[in-house]
Amino acid sequence: MPKKRLEFIRLGLRTRKASTKLRLRWDRAPLTVAATMPLLPVESQVYHGKYACNEIYVLLPMVKRPPPLQWNCLYPGPGDLVFAPLPPDHTAHIMANLRSGQVPKMDARRGLLDLAFFYERGNSLIGPVGVDNCSIVATGTSFEELDAFADACRDMWFSGAKGESMYIEPA
Repeated sequence: MPKKRLEFIRLGLRTRKASTKLRLRWDRAPLTVAATMPLLPVESQVYHGKYACNEIYVLLPMVKRPPPLQWNCLYPGPGDLVFAPLPPDHTAHIMANLRSGQVPKMDARRGLLDLAFFYERGNSLIGPVGVDNCSIVATGTSFEELDAFADACRDMWFSGAKGESMYIEPA
């Protein structure tokens, strides 16, 4: 009997007890989804985007073989989870801005992997070091659930992210 492939994941903020269900986009980005699956479940200190606007993200070590861009975008919308490989020339800038001491140990010379979730409209992946190319790996499944989760993300923006973790796990 063939093994059933994962179709949905849950992304959440642990301390705020808020989450949203996302559909993996095997139809649009099969190589990207396949590269993401071995990382799950993941939980790490969450950060809020400064340049992209309405974004929360975790930083992970770069996967051994990053997939090519598939369902790429410059302006992610609400409910988009993106797989954003950050090349080594971007990582020095990022690591310098994350001096919280809570960044996982990783070899920045290989680049970093940014798994970023966008909770509202008005986002742009054109930042201070240029364009951050990414592929959409999953999308939201419920506007009501996304709206409630966006409230928790906005609270994190205003109240702070210290001690908050973002998790992504099979649903």
